[in-house]
Amino acid sequence: MKLKFLGTGAADWNGPDERGEYRRLTSTLLDGCLLIDVTKTVLDMIPNPAAVTDVFFTHSHGDHFDIDALRALAPCRVYAHESWAGEIEGEGLTVVPLSVGKPVEAACFTMIPMPSNHSTAREYETTLHYLVEKDGKRLLYATDGAWLINGEHHIIGKKVLDSAVFDATIGDGCEGDYRIFEHNSIDMIRLMLKTLYRMGRLREGAPVYLTHLARTLHPDQATLERRTEKPFIVCHDGMEAVI
Repeated sequence: MKLKFLGTGAADWNGPDERGEYRRLTSTLLDGCLLIDVTKTVLDMIPNPAAVTDVFFTHSHGDHFDIDALRALAPCRVYAHESWAGEIEGEGLTVVPLSVGKPVEAACFTMIPMPSNHSTAREYETTLHYLVEKDGKRLLYATDGAWLINGEHHIIGKKVLDSAVFDATIGDGCEGDYRIFEHNSIDMIRLMLKTLYRMGRLREGAPVYLTHLARTLHPDQATLERRTEKPFIVCHDGMEAVI
C-alpha cells in the first residue's frame, strides 16, 4: 500500500510559523483512493480528487473533519463511528456507520475501527484508530490519541504489523505537558514500541511514521530529522511511503 501524507500538523497550525515552515492539518491518502480525515487545508494536496472514493474519519474535531471540504471532495462513501455518523449530511454522500472491531471492506482495503484514547465535545462520541489491511500488509493508523488502549490491543490480537503511523503531537523534552492525556510524546511512542516488539506485534525494523506534530512543541523539520532515531520517520506534507 502507498501512503501520501497530505497534512502532518496538529490543530495549532494556522499558517506558516516564524521560521516560514508550514504543516497542513493531518490527513493521509492511501493508494490514491482512500482518505483518512479531510479538511480544506489538504484539498490542494490530493493528486486526483476524482479518484478518492472513500473517506474514513477518526473523529469529529475540526482539524480532522470539515463538512465543506468533504462536500467539495464528494467521495462515494463516508465512514465514521456510529456515535456521530448520523450527523454527517451532504448531497450525494453515502454515510456508513462504523462499529468498533467490525471490519469494513473499502477500496480494496480492510479497515478495522479501534477505540482511541481521545475525546471530543460530543460526550457520546467514540474516537477511532484504524487497523488497515491490504495484500497481506498491515498498518496501524493511530492518530489522534494517547497510548494504545486495551481495546486496541485485543483487536490487534496476534496480528503482526508491518508499519505504524503514530500521533506525535508532543515532542521530546516537553515533560509536564497536559496534552499527554490525549496525545503522544515521542517518549511515549518509544515505550509502546518496546512492548510491541517484545510481544511480536510489530515487525522488527518496521518503519514508524510520526505525524500530527504540534507547531509549538517541535523544532523545524530538518532539526527533527537529525534528532530522531530509527525506526522513526518524521513526516512532512506531501511525503510518500510504501508499505
